[in-house]
Amino acid sequence: MPILPMKPAVTPAYMVKSAWLEHGPFAFWVVNAVRPRLVVELGSHRGYSFCCFCEQVQRDRTETRVVAIDTWKGDDHTGAYGDEIYESLHAYTSKTYPGFSEMKRMYFSEALSTFADGSIDLLHVDGRHYYEDVVEDFTSYIPKLSDRAVVLFHDTQVRDHNFGVYRYWAELSAKYPAFEFHHGNGLGVLTFGKNVAPAVKTLTGFAPDSPDASATRDAFAREGARLTRTLRRRRWLVRAKRFGQLFEFAKPAA
Repeated sequence: MPILPMKPAVTPAYMVKSAWLEHGPFAFWVVNAVRPRLVVELGSHRGYSFCCFCEQVQRDRTETRVVAIDTWKGDDHTGAYGDEIYESLHAYTSKTYPGFSEMKRMYFSEALSTFADGSIDLLHVDGRHYYEDVVEDFTSYIPKLSDRAVVLFHDTQVRDHNFGVYRYWAELSAKYPAFEFHHGNGLGVLTFGKNVAPAVKTLTGFAPDSPDASATRDAFAREGARLTRTLRRRRWLVRAKRFGQLFEFAKPAA
């Protein structure tokens, strides 16, 4: 049987333009399936995936910490940016997900010592995307992974701009049970621990080209496309409202 998105379908409360946008439904599913005690995100930028993880934790009412690590200064792939992204995201998450969400503004290597060995149940690797960086990010955090650990790698389908995630993903998926979504720039799901949640074990146990794998990819891709249409509609409505306000302002007085 294929793995399907959660029902009823949920539109994320926090939506911004993001290469991760279409993976929101899977973020909800994996958090619900794993019931992690600790979620750690390496690379957050505007915080879309971070907020999706937080939203599902809040919905499930589990005892879970969700930690995003980033310098919030940008890198070679995102480009440099100012403090406004960090400040806006921090204000939102502090108000919306108080008590269990945390933003660590530092390098990934600096945050390592803040986590106990064997404590991370869900790790999301989405920092700078050069091959050497992805290898270092994952291998340095291996001691922190629990025996239930699931690891997500974004951009497994991107082969330009010197991205190297796809190369490292090919190596890892040949070594560990894994599943890859092809939409939304690609998302790799790796089961690292020996005691992972049964639903995730089922997912990563699919043969890559099996009917169940294809049906799973199609179902999550459809839900992801729905989010893209929703965000486009929202952005269009905002622009239309602004245009209407400008039109009213520009009308000559009667």
